[in-house]
Amino acid sequence: MAEGAEVRLNLGCGKKHFVGYINIDFPNSYCSVKPDLECDIRTLPYEDNSVDEITAIHVFEHFYLWEAPKILDEWARVLKPGGKLALELPCLNKVIGFLNQNPLSLRNTMFALYGDPGYEAPEMVHKWCYSREHLTAMLAHRFQDIKEGRCQFHVPERDMRLVAFKKG
Repeated sequence: MAEGAEVRLNLGCGKKHFVGYINIDFPNSYCSVKPDLECDIRTLPYEDNSVDEITAIHVFEHFYLWEAPKILDEWARVLKPGGKLALELPCLNKVIGFLNQNPLSLRNTMFALYGDPGYEAPEMVHKWCYSREHLTAMLAHRFQDIKEGRCQFHVPERDMRLVAFKKG
């Protein structure tokens, strides 16, 4: 990155590599596309208050609920005060609606809750499904100005996008 350039991280990038971001995923991931940096995104190799933006698209649901607060602490640690966090993931509120309408809808219900078994990879299993309210409450301990945005990936009518800014 050029001196003075914004540091923007795309965590759990998989095949979605974003221009202008450091695309990060775990070593030897399921994906044949190599990230810019291989590491465990639960422990980022960045200094405190050194990152301008973190984006995690369909990543957060791959962690257990008990890991979530520590992960958010870590991501907040590296973000600069006022730094942006954008999360996109399945929304339990919407999944329940789809389940009530069509209990056999794999794409909108079962895959949202459990992940896509087609990968045949443990790291691709979903370990929790958040409601808007639950995730907003979790974010509120570390972040402010939490807003729901327009989903840009996967199944927008089933998913949520929350954007928040580090307190401080």
